[in-house]
Amino acid sequence: VTDSTTNEALSYAAVEIRSFEDDVYIGGSSTNEKGEFEFHLKGRYPKIRITVSFLGYKTIQKVYAPATEYSYLKFEMQEDSQTLNEVVVKGLSPAEKVQRLAYNVSLVETAKLKSTTMDLSNVIDKISGVKIRSTGGVGSEANVTLNGFSGRHVKIFIDGVPMDGMSSAFGLNNIPVGLAKRVEVYKGVVPIELGGDALGGAINIVTDNSRCTRVNASYSFGSFNTHKTNVYAEHTTKKGFYVSLNAYQNYSDNDYKVNIDSYTKFNEDGSNQEVKENLTVRRFHAKYHNEVAILKIGIVDKTFADRLLLGFMGGYEYKQTQNASTMDWVYGARYTTANTLMPQLTYEKRFKVLKGLHVSLNGNYNFGKSYSADTASCNYNWLGQSQPKGVPGELSYMKYRYHNGAANFRMALFPADGQSVSLSSTLTTFSRSGKDETAYKPTYEHPSQSMKIVTGLSYKYDYKGKWNTSAFVKHYMNHLEAYLDPEGGINYQDFSNTTSYWGGGWASTYFWGRHTQLRLSYEYALRLPTSRELFGSGDDIERGNSNLKPESSNNVNISVTANAVDLTDHRLTIDAAFQYREIKDYIRRTTNNDSGRASSQNDGRVRNLGTDLSIRYTFKDAFFVGGNFSYIDMRSLTRYVTGTQQESKNYKERVPAIPYMYGNGEAGLTLRDVFVKGTVLDIHYMMNY
Repeated sequence: VTDSTTNEALSYAAVEIRSFEDDVYIGGSSTNEKGEFEFHLKGRYPKIRITVSFLGYKTIQKVYAPATEYSYLKFEMQEDSQTLNEVVVKGLSPAEKVQRLAYNVSLVETAKLKSTTMDLSNVIDKISGVKIRSTGGVGSEANVTLNGFSGRHVKIFIDGVPMDGMSSAFGLNNIPVGLAKRVEVYKGVVPIELGGDALGGAINIVTDNSRCTRVNASYSFGSFNTHKTNVYAEHTTKKGFYVSLNAYQNYSDNDYKVNIDSYTKFNEDGSNQEVKENLTVRRFHAKYHNEVAILKIGIVDKTFADRLLLGFMGGYEYKQTQNASTMDWVYGARYTTANTLMPQLTYEKRFKVLKGLHVSLNGNYNFGKSYSADTASCNYNWLGQSQPKGVPGELSYMKYRYHNGAANFRMALFPADGQSVSLSSTLTTFSRSGKDETAYKPTYEHPSQSMKIVTGLSYKYDYKGKWNTSAFVKHYMNHLEAYLDPEGGINYQDFSNTTSYWGGGWASTYFWGRHTQLRLSYEYALRLPTSRELFGSGDDIERGNSNLKPESSNNVNISVTANAVDLTDHRLTIDAAFQYREIKDYIRRTTNNDSGRASSQNDGRVRNLGTDLSIRYTFKDAFFVGGNFSYIDMRSLTRYVTGTQQESKNYKERVPAIPYMYGNGEAGLTLRDVFVKGTVLDIHYMMNY
């Protein structure tokens, strides 16, 4: 293919071959740097039509009858007098490809947030349908609510690997936003690639695996003597050697004010009395700090591996405990520490066989230690005063050793155009042993152990990019081992149980024109009880219940995404979604008012209806404004009190302590070349209700 005037070769000219009789596409490609193109016909064709096109030249078509084994053709192209001033090429980013899936998924990219000191919980809290509540300040447990489901109903993953085995040092409200490239939130139906037993949805934190050399550092200071630091550095050589280091630190006194309606008054004669009085006091025993380092070394872009990385994650955590599960029980000397030592393995490869076989493996194993100090021989009140008592310990004195493992294996192949088959299997293990150095219990010599395996198989069909649908099945296996008395007495025995369950569903999406996407999905899902629900928290603040049954749910999701305005400089996107859930054996966390301890129990049937609405406008990359609104109607359908014919007072009432109406609003402005050329100034405003 050459220029007819200069006779110069035209590289990267597009060549297409079709049959002459029925105009069926046979093949095509582009010319090389010499302007040459070679194609081998498979089969017999009396005539073929060859079309050559190149920007700025008139398209040429030739009809040719293959007569010999090898033929040589020459195309001389003439310049087109009609020229274009600007060409806009639109493609799909990895985030947009996720949004085109049939699942009800929302996501946020963190590129513009890497220069901030936000943590991941701040980012996720802005997504439609999501609300994150913390039990306290820095270092406290973050509770994710997703369309009415909260806590352990929502599974959290990093690159598809469950975070179940990671300590709170790696919690959402501790991890800096720079660790993630984007965050994906699946509402209701979850793809098998996230091989967990999520009932209400899943959050997948996707880390940045781009090949570059960079260094990023941040520091912030805030109220209650809060300090946060993050340093990230990575380097990839031309030969494919990769190394990265991510280190971060959090510290806070957490001495914010709280409201109390009563406190215990200690008298000089050793007696005490309960005083009913509304007071505002400062927390005096709530310091927290953690330090984490994540090192990864490996190779990329090799014939045997696209990515092969060995990682090591180390962390230390110190946390003072101010109160039990309720604020009626005050502590003044109790604290916990935890060490985390976690090796990691990542392998990923796309093979050319079977039309693109894709295999990946991600895994980690946590060799951790936890220590809970509770040796004070006194009681405390909210005024910070103490009174001696005869026995040591405000609650219990424990040392724990725990081992957690997680691994995810995924394989995908593409048997034909528009079709794919995927297999995913996720293994999570938990083991904990401990002892109270002030007392002896037979359970201390026997570790509590659990193992989950969730395996999924799915088939996807895509019709010309206009419609795609996926069908899948999941198998859940749960194995438990513990030494306990199921009746809560002193008749201890070895307890072992293995159960398995099946689930499945489908998801479909249709693109109506260029700017509207419709989604419909259904899943029969299960959630297996977590190790904390089965065996407790380990510090006696939350006790386990080994008799818990798995939750099961019928999930239906309907959603629509419309790009009402989709221009070069202006973009207006509207998302609306509706969810229906019907849950059996719903696991509810309750608190014992006599001791301040918490536990979990099955609570019959629950029905959940919910809707989300979000809108966002962007102008170039300089300005954006948007917001979202969610309304949840989650009610108990358990009519009678367990074991009786007495109607429950909670029948058809809202499930307590779950937000049912919430929303977010935000706006941002990006100014470039402010003061110094090459600088960027980002101004963000965020609010939530």
